[in-house]
Amino acid sequence: MEDVPGTNRTGVAAGIIGTVVLLAVLAVVLDLGPFADDDLRATEFLSQGDELCTEAHDEFLEIQGSAPRTADDAEEQVEALIEVAEEERDAIAGLRPPATLEDDVTAYLEEREQGIEVLHDGLEAARADDPTAYEDAQARLASQQEKRQAVAREVGFSECSAPLVDKDELERQAQPPEGS
Repeated sequence: MEDVPGTNRTGVAAGIIGTVVLLAVLAVVLDLGPFADDDLRATEFLSQGDELCTEAHDEFLEIQGSAPRTADDAEEQVEALIEVAEEERDAIAGLRPPATLEDDVTAYLEEREQGIEVLHDGLEAARADDPTAYEDAQARLASQQEKRQAVAREVGFSECSAPLVDKDELERQAQPPEGS
């Protein structure tokens, strides 16, 4: 019978240990897994979120550049606002926050969703050619602004849900129409 060379168990064990050590070093260097730097991830998340919100604010301002004159104008304007708001919400949700911010981001996205629901109410009012209901939806949206901004600040955002008008104008916009 021929002698079959024996496997060198020490060499195999050293190879496995070497591979594990190499993977651990890569995880540390690349901030992966349990070695990820949550503070850095949080900073990157907040920066990216604020960038998304700044872009959305610019779009909101462009869309609202002129007041709607007809129910059809209002409908088109609100549809465009909803599209931007939903894209912003989805983009922020897609950033996948670090665990340290997860609860605050969830609360913020819930506030954004409530605002989007009010925009949908405004859209329905515009489609029904109901100016009182349309103005009421706008007032409800404005009245929720401070809470949305406060929740955004809890996350650490500086641009997200920042009002597009000064405080006095926001308070004026938050007044429900007469007769509501």
